[in-house]
Amino acid sequence: MTNANNNSESIGIKPRRMAFDTETPMKKYTFNNNSLVSTFFYALSALFPDGERFFIHSVRNFKDDITDEKMKADIKGFIGQEAHHGISHEALNKAIGDMGFPMQAITDRLHKRVAFLKTLSRERQLALTVAMEHFTASLAEFLLKNPEAMNTVDPTVRKMMLWHAVEEIEHKAVAFDVYRAFVNKEFMRKRIMVVAVGGLFCRLAYYQFLLLKSDRHFPSWREWKEATQFFWGKKGILRDNLKGLREFFHTGFHPSDIDQNYLINDWEKRHPDVAELQVG
Repeated sequence: MTNANNNSESIGIKPRRMAFDTETPMKKYTFNNNSLVSTFFYALSALFPDGERFFIHSVRNFKDDITDEKMKADIKGFIGQEAHHGISHEALNKAIGDMGFPMQAITDRLHKRVAFLKTLSRERQLALTVAMEHFTASLAEFLLKNPEAMNTVDPTVRKMMLWHAVEEIEHKAVAFDVYRAFVNKEFMRKRIMVVAVGGLFCRLAYYQFLLLKSDRHFPSWREWKEATQFFWGKKGILRDNLKGLREFFHTGFHPSDIDQNYLINDWEKRHPDVAELQVG
């Protein structure tokens, strides 16, 4: 582990101007022609637009309480990044829907889910955001450490996922810092993580079922074997994710305890031409 304060000071939150070609048709099951892996990421993408807007909403609930200038600047960067993520994934979701998958039906369900979540107390809304931000930062770490896992993926999807991963790591502590400053209930933080992750996986599995059912596709033995290895093998993405989730349950944990800055630096070296957005 590293010192959280030193680590958080060393990184900026920079919304980036990115363009993605979602008009060019892509292979129906873009992850190595594996329907199980592909629909997992399609279902995840379906969650992002409404999810990102909910995260912004849950942080804005505390805007009148915040006086710290650094926190205000971090929140501004967080909102700029999350808003751009939502727009980009809407375009990707449309492209996936154009291939015949019921993405609109899934997002309609999510609208209702988010409307319910907004009826919770602002403390619980923020705790849910903290949990999901940590989950996505852990997934992001895996993708940036193992970019070869997406070598067979459509270039647009690959580019979008890696960019999204970088920015998730950059702003991973923003909602957490607001939570610590204005809520700071360790038991609530841990309990909601358990509930949130359980609900997330149930929802992703159900959405995968809907996507596969709409295509009348039953995964082959090869697909099941490959998907099991991809998710739960020695270098599996979900197996790796569990390590990050375990860290979250340490009392006194802070996201910056996990040093992931080198992954951002490596990505920026490969993409020096990416321009930053001017967030108003």
